[in-house]
Amino acid sequence: MSLFKRKKRPLARDAASLRDDRQFFVACDDTYAPKQYFSFFRLSRVHIEVVPTVSGTCAAEDVLKRLQEFSQKFDPAEDDELWMLLDTDHYTKGRHLKSFIATVKKAKQQNVNIALSKPCFELWLLLHHENEAAVGSLSNARDVAEALRAKLGQYDKTKLKRENYPLKTVPDAVKRAERLDESVLGGDIPQQNTSRVYLLWKAVVSKSLPSQLPLELRSLLDD
Repeated sequence: MSLFKRKKRPLARDAASLRDDRQFFVACDDTYAPKQYFSFFRLSRVHIEVVPTVSGTCAAEDVLKRLQEFSQKFDPAEDDELWMLLDTDHYTKGRHLKSFIATVKKAKQQNVNIALSKPCFELWLLLHHENEAAVGSLSNARDVAEALRAKLGQYDKTKLKRENYPLKTVPDAVKRAERLDESVLGGDIPQQNTSRVYLLWKAVVSKSLPSQLPLELRSLLDD
């Protein structure tokens, strides 16, 4: 039985169908970058709460367990959402693959949304600055980090700089990531580079009134 039950989201985007505050609870396998990244954005009546990541417990089953424990403490309301941000760089290879697949299946059964990045979350950061055609050949997390350094002049995942990810770059990143993902084979285990963090942003936008959204994000309402 699912631990988390929610009614289907109303299709009408009007004041009567939206709660005053909506929560997105996000658990990650990355200790540093996602929590910093999402802290840069302040949205009206929408809160993205990144669950603290414990170093050394980054397998997918650990991420799901943290999300379950965190969400039970905060008692998510019907209109809140639960998300896992997972990298495929290490955990879809060898002996890790079976556990990864099982955890993804379990999470979906519990109404947990999943945003995979291959090879890593940093690919999402890079899509704020580079077209999707420029990121497809990066073979691992190290290559992605080097590409960020080349573009930004420096990159330290423990010390992201807010000015490198202004809100106005988010719609471009969403659209680039979506185009990139359309050509990716493999489903839950993507065979080519992709970052599905764009799905989280689209969910955030879909739960907001146009008047609640910053001007920079309103173009995503048309998608």
